[in-house]
Amino acid sequence: MRTAKISFVCFVLVAACGGAQTPPPNNGTSADAAAPTASASASAAPEDAGPPKPTIESQREPFVATCMHKMASQTYCSCAFDQFKDVFKDADLSQKPSTEQLTTLRQKTIDNCASKLTDAELKPTVVNACVGAEPRRQQFCECEWTALRKKLEPADFVTDGDSPKFDDAKKSVATTCKGKLAEPVAKEDFLGACSKAPGQTTKTCDCAWKKLRAKSSVEQIAVGLGDTKGALEACKPAAH
Repeated sequence: MRTAKISFVCFVLVAACGGAQTPPPNNGTSADAAAPTASASASAAPEDAGPPKPTIESQREPFVATCMHKMASQTYCSCAFDQFKDVFKDADLSQKPSTEQLTTLRQKTIDNCASKLTDAELKPTVVNACVGAEPRRQQFCECEWTALRKKLEPADFVTDGDSPKFDDAKKSVATTCKGKLAEPVAKEDFLGACSKAPGQTTKTCDCAWKKLRAKSSVEQIAVGLGDTKGALEACKPAAH
């Protein structure tokens, strides 16, 4: 388990292209924002006819809008939609996409679009995701971006962060940004994320934090380098 607020952000966006055909919410923040809107011209069709099936082009505007809500890059989001068009060109868009389709879309977006991202587009997204609603993280998050960027290329930020390259980058953050994250803030982040995990109690999470801090710095815990799994195992209540 990694701390919820301070983590690497995956920017690969997959449009929702199935399920009920309902209008997207006005704020465009839902994963369903890429679902097509059903036609309202019922009077022009037989009573027993359902809404028209969505087309690839009907997906363009909501797909790009949803993408740009997460990553303000028209170039990247347009490229991502091109990958969507290719993967789903022969698909029935009224049906739920398969895991294989979504996996293919994700990989094609990484391969063909990630290199189009710029620092100016990436930095606010990475920093804002790190800060969240807690302004006390700002100094650390600014430092985290700088440390990550020295180790990673823009395209690296659209991967899931599980690689030796990312581990090295996280170590750099923990060293370079030492002292920039207050312990009470890091602890609140950890306890908040831990308590939401299935089967965890406040007592167990508090115990795990203490064990982690005995071996790891605040910054190491914040970027996921502490042995959280081991700490939680050691803090499990004894079986009766």
